[in-house]
Amino acid sequence: MTLTAHALAYYERTACSAQWLAFNRSLAIELSAGLPPEENRRLFARIGARVAQQLPLARCDTLEALEGAFNARWEAIGWGFARLEEGAETLSITHACSPLGVAFGADAAGWTRGFLEGAYQTWFQAQGSPVGLRVQAVADDEESAGTQVRLALGKFAE
Repeated sequence: MTLTAHALAYYERTACSAQWLAFNRSLAIELSAGLPPEENRRLFARIGARVAQQLPLARCDTLEALEGAFNARWEAIGWGFARLEEGAETLSITHACSPLGVAFGADAAGWTRGFLEGAYQTWFQAQGSPVGLRVQAVADDEESAGTQVRLALGKFAE
C-alpha cells in the first residue's frame, strides 16, 4: 500500500465516528434514491448555512484573518481546514479533510459539497460580501479524490 493510499485509509477510518458511518451511508442512499442530486445539494447548502449561523465569525479585515477564522471554526468541530487564495475574478477556497466524503460516501460527493457552499456563503455574507457574489464548488482534480473540495466565491450564472 502506498503512503497516499495508507493515509486515505487512515482518514476514512477516523474521519467519521463508527457509530454514525452506517447511518450516514444509509441516509445518503435514501436521499439519492428519493431526490434529484440538485435538490440534495440545495438541502445540504441549507444545512451548511444553519451550521455557519451557529458558528458565527468575528469581523475580519484581511483575507489572512478570514482564513484563520474559518480554520478556527472548522478545527473546533474536527472538519478540516481551508486555504483562501485571491484570483483575478474569484476568491478560491480549498477545503481539505472534511468528513463529508467519508461519512456519506463517494457517490454523494456531488451534492454533499453543497454543505460547504452553504456554510461559506453564509460566512461571506456576514462579512459583508456583495450580494451578486456566491460560493460554488468547482471541478476537482483527480488527485484530490475526496480529500479536498475546491470552491470559489465569484459571479456565477444561476
